[in-house]
Amino acid sequence: MNTSTTQPVGLEVKRLIKAPRERVFAAWTTPDDIMKWFGPESCHALSAKVDLRVGGEYRIRSMTDPYGELEVIGEFRVVTPPSKLVYTWKWKEAPMNAIGETLVTVDFSEVNGWTEVRLRHEGFPSAEARDQHTHGWTGCLDKLEKTFDATASGSGCAATNEFAWNELLSQDVAGSAAYYTKLFGWQTEKFGPNADYTLFKAGTSQVGGLMKMMNPSALSQWLAYVSVASCDLSVKSAKDLGGTICLEPTDIPTVGRIAVVTDPQGAMFGLFQPAKK
Repeated sequence: MNTSTTQPVGLEVKRLIKAPRERVFAAWTTPDDIMKWFGPESCHALSAKVDLRVGGEYRIRSMTDPYGELEVIGEFRVVTPPSKLVYTWKWKEAPMNAIGETLVTVDFSEVNGWTEVRLRHEGFPSAEARDQHTHGWTGCLDKLEKTFDATASGSGCAATNEFAWNELLSQDVAGSAAYYTKLFGWQTEKFGPNADYTLFKAGTSQVGGLMKMMNPSALSQWLAYVSVASCDLSVKSAKDLGGTICLEPTDIPTVGRIAVVTDPQGAMFGLFQPAKK
């Protein structure tokens, strides 16, 4: 007697995204960003929740054509920012829930400052289910690509992974203010209700900040901040690469989220995640 078994089938799609790898990884794992790109053109996301850790869960609810509202849920198996994600995938509602649980692997590879996204989705019970998801993931990547193309053309946020702010940590705030206003013709302006932070301005443009050095034995110094997509993910990467965290991620109301790091050679720099407008 002849017998046969149906082997699970999978798909693979790739796309080169014109953005740094860290930013693309953040877009893949941040609810506000997921809402912008999830689903093909005939679908739009309604809500997204992400607990980004091994064993953490995610939920994305969307309006689909032709099935109406559907929610996909899953659990993260591998979380390696900004290079890799592995997570389960399961639709809650009929008819898609008949597919059962499948597995998604996403690799984010740096290519000359841009990011190649390679997605594998495995474990489908049929070629039909695979093809439905190939259409869906292709549409997702189309939207993701358009999102970053719009940002690159100037309609998005400030560029990531570039120096964005300079701050003077001084043992003598009044003396530093007097020195730089005379040297460069800058003006000073107090920032915030407690007036512990001073802005340097050239006309109406803000060119830097000035604050009291917290360590009384340290020399006054300038601190440069790099704009990043995710302060927390950047801090984790900095630690993994041998850096030391001097200031853990901290929220500055109306400004954004910052951290301060020293690299393995001892050079200090800041990380700055701008607040959403």
